[in-house]
Amino acid sequence: MAASGNRASILLVGVATLLMFGTIYAWSIFIAPLESEFGWTRSQTSLTFSVAMIALSFGMLSIGWLSRVAPLRACFVASTALVAAGLILCCFIEDLWQLYVFYGVLCGFGSGMGYTVWTTNVLAWYGDRVGFASGVLVMGFGMGAAVLGSLASALIYSPLGWRAAFAVIALAVVAEGLAALWFIRTPPPSVRALEPKRDRIGVSLPASRVVREPSFWLFCVWRSLVMGIGGAVIAEASVMMTGIGSPVALATLAACGLGAANGLGRPIGGILFDVIGQYKTLVLLPLLALAASAAMAVSYWMGAPIVFAGALLAEGLLYGMFAAINTSYMRTTFGQDHLAANTGVSAVVLAPFNLVFPLAAAWVFEATGGYGGFFAAVPLFVAVSLAAGVLCKPANERMAARWAGKGR
Repeated sequence: MAASGNRASILLVGVATLLMFGTIYAWSIFIAPLESEFGWTRSQTSLTFSVAMIALSFGMLSIGWLSRVAPLRACFVASTALVAAGLILCCFIEDLWQLYVFYGVLCGFGSGMGYTVWTTNVLAWYGDRVGFASGVLVMGFGMGAAVLGSLASALIYSPLGWRAAFAVIALAVVAEGLAALWFIRTPPPSVRALEPKRDRIGVSLPASRVVREPSFWLFCVWRSLVMGIGGAVIAEASVMMTGIGSPVALATLAACGLGAANGLGRPIGGILFDVIGQYKTLVLLPLLALAASAAMAVSYWMGAPIVFAGALLAEGLLYGMFAAINTSYMRTTFGQDHLAANTGVSAVVLAPFNLVFPLAAAWVFEATGGYGGFFAAVPLFVAVSLAAGVLCKPANERMAARWAGKGR
């Protein structure tokens, strides 16, 4: 098979694989039935998603080390086993700590491992189109909430219930993982040598050097603030809808639509990255996020479920666009050689934001009976993200000048 055919099939299988692993984003579908059965509070159930996102970050980081001592295929087998085991064990949950360990730690860590295995594998084949490839690839991760979330919702509200939903998704993850295993391949040298046509910084730095660069931390601020907020909305989208009078069916549809938009936003963000370049993308996306945050706040305060559902779609689209830029930025700015480790480090930086923002939203809800105060603060954080994006370009230019002519 020609190299172009190889890389197209690898990309498509990667999308399908991350679709399975993206089930982690369907968490809000499980909140209501679990709270109803066990009497847990909103902050208790919301913490599950925060734990999962933190574990996901460390799972991503682990591949930087594991890939040096084991083949990517072995890493992928381990990631699939962790996710499947976590989902199966969720079928037997009786105590809150089990939910945190099984869904939060096992599923989250395994999903992070699988994510980095596949981004590393695919971008080795698409060095000339990093934005497009990473965006299309992680579309599957974002679409997990829409595709498997819809399946989970149908099972939850059927006589089978939420325990069966966990079991069915686990079986789907295993079946797809077995098929995907054979598409983890090393590209030939001619393909590995491909480079992006614009905004290539021209340095290749390991994580130990990357974390000393201001451009890395500015990018992390740019990404983490908006994605932390988006994570809070994803974690509680369904109950945010019902809190302003939405029927359960519409709330479920909005949560699944949020997941679909999250997935769709990823290839759009990646293509945008390739077409207009990373620096214009770093400014444009926070500007759009400001508009989306205002729309969410106003529609929530007005108690307009239909309008709020539309704002959730915009939020999901932007969350996906922000998510797609991470691997592309790391590949273009700091090179392919250390991509797994550098992507993992940036994911760990995101972890505290994935903890703080969902918990903050839950605390606001428990203190006030609603999420209005949370939405009032969101535009301030988005403005900080915009400022960080503006500063990335001069920081990268200084880095490139400093490393010019030096050994890597």
